[in-house]
Amino acid sequence: MRFKTSLRAGQFLTNNELMKEFSVANSGGMRKSNKNNVLVIISDHTKGLYDDKYYGNELHYTGMGLEGDQELNYRQNKTLAESNKNGVDVHLFEVFKAKEYIYRGMVKLCKEPYQEIQLDKNNNERTVWIFPLIIIDSEDIIDSSVYDICYENKIKEIKKCLEKI
Repeated sequence: MRFKTSLRAGQFLTNNELMKEFSVANSGGMRKSNKNNVLVIISDHTKGLYDDKYYGNELHYTGMGLEGDQELNYRQNKTLAESNKNGVDVHLFEVFKAKEYIYRGMVKLCKEPYQEIQLDKNNNERTVWIFPLIIIDSEDIIDSSVYDICYENKIKEIKKCLEKI
């Protein structure tokens, strides 16, 4: 039996509400619930470590692992990589403002995962896995002001980096 959520795309949740709704852990960008057979992924645009980005309607989501090269067969990277055939439903949340999780809906892999170079938490280059995802049966109903906040936060990050040079 598939897990059913009452959430609607665009709905805001706190971390506690997210944990309760899906029966997942309280932290991490990829949180699996064996009880509900779901993987909750969180694209947090307020933090600079992972470089998730959109290409049209595809979210290219960075895999799990804070330092060193990421492994495709490691924990939830493997779950996400096999999600089109392993029966695990994947639900996406995005964060544009700290502590506000926006439910985007269920997603699926639309292309094969690929690798690219990004910096790890120690600013060392490493190889990461990128998962191209599309939202299933959902419209983009996020207010544009949310994107503006994200953009402003990125500008602040860049300015801080430039001040250090």
